[in-house]
Parts: sequence; C-alpha cells; structure tokens
Amino acid sequence: MDRNRNDEAAPCCRTPIAACCKLALRPCRTGLFDDVRRCGNTLRVQASSGSDPYSLVRDWLQARADRLLAWRLARLARKLGRAPSHFALSNAQTQWGSCTRRGHVRLNWRLVQAPLAIIDYVAAHELAHLVHLDHSPRFWAQVAMLCPDALTRRAELRRMGATLFRI
Repeated sequence: MDRNRNDEAAPCCRTPIAACCKLALRPCRTGLFDDVRRCGNTLRVQASSGSDPYSLVRDWLQARADRLLAWRLARLARKLGRAPSHFALSNAQTQWGSCTRRGHVRLNWRLVQAPLAIIDYVAAHELAHLVHLDHSPRFWAQVAMLCPDALTRRAELRRMGATLFRI
C-alpha cells in the first residue's frame, strides 16, 4: 500500500480540531437524538434537552482518538520492528503518553486534535521506550530514527499544548 496515499486517506485533519473548528451549538426540539458531526471547519452539535454539548464533543473526540492514535502507533511500530504489548487511551492532565516496562503504551486522547506530525512525535517517543526505558542519548537517537524532526515537533507540541487541553 502506498504510504503517502494512506496518510492522505487518514481519518483526521492536519491542524488541531480545536484551532481550525468552531463549535456550532443550536437548540434542538425535544425528542431529537444527540449527535456530533464535522462539516468542514465546523463541529455541529445536536444536544437534546438535558445533554451537555461539551461532553458530547469530548466523547466524539475520544471515539476518533482510539482509532486514529492506534493507527499512527501501529504505523511507527512497524518502522521500529517492535509493537507495544497493549495500547490504551489516557486521560492524563500532564502527560501526552507513557510506556511501561511491560510494553503498555498509553496516549492522551486529546492528541486527536493535533496535526499528524505531533501525534507521530508522541508515538515515536513512547515506542522508543520499548527499546530504551530512559531518556539517554541512545533513546533520543531512537526517537530521531522514527521521527527525524522530533525536536521541532516537540517544541510545537509545547506551544500548542494548552490549546489541546481546553476540552
């Protein structure tokens, strides 16, 4: 499969959803179902009476995060030649990802709002821990092998981090 074409067909956008999308909250009639849809640069939220529209958006993002982050992680794991023993989403307030000695990788669901390059940096960082469970020069060399412009992406993540945590 052509990797570039696969990247283009990915279920995501290349700029943070929080930065490129506006929320369209409109009251709906009683009896209508809850729904979130992306229409161009707008998230259309239909919230029935008693529903919290922000919870609906968070749930919508989390559902997409599971698929997207697992896909990006698997893509880089193939490049590394090692796969995590387990993958899960994280709701951490201070970390973008983690990797345990047992090879369990967790990625923060809020990354779904970030460009693919940022997601790939975080995935590469955590996957490099499968080889080096520290932040030694060898670890950073492994990250650079998976993500050649890791330092640039790391700086970009630091700049946009607060925006991603708004939801």
